[in-house]
Amino acid sequence: MKKINPKKITSTPYSTQQGSILLWSMVILLVLTLVGLSAVKTAGIGTQVTGNSLFSMLVFQGAESALGKTANIHYVKMAVDNIPTREIDVPAGDLPDEDASKGALTSEVNVAWRGYQKCPLTSIALSTTVAAQSGGVACQYYDIGAKTGLKGTGARATHMLGVVKYAPAQHATLN
Repeated sequence: MKKINPKKITSTPYSTQQGSILLWSMVILLVLTLVGLSAVKTAGIGTQVTGNSLFSMLVFQGAESALGKTANIHYVKMAVDNIPTREIDVPAGDLPDEDASKGALTSEVNVAWRGYQKCPLTSIALSTTVAAQSGGVACQYYDIGAKTGLKGTGARATHMLGVVKYAPAQHATLN
């Protein structure tokens, strides 16, 4: 086995080094920094998209909830009895009160009587004394509209529901 003489090991003097390792490490650091900043920006955009989707679903469900709560004969009768417009705005106290993380959902509901019209064909069995062809039945049409918004955001939803009620045709004038 050959012994290595430590005096014979030569090293490159500092004056002849060019600093290429430092240069390449700085370039790699710069590239990694740019990749990191890009990832942070992409994550921020993803968070905004998720939040907007959540707010959209909240107002959609809020509008549907308001329609479901007000689509009943009580509000329809109130609209018919409200002469001459045959339209009412449902009081805010009667609407669902739902809190959300960024604020509160606010809903406005309007019930409007649209008059008598020809009844749609259905599978409902009617006796001959009230059948449409004998003039014994007419259909009353109502529109129920709900507008819902989420405070603190731009999220809004508007939903409409058409309601048909069968009624005696004694005083009906069909449109």
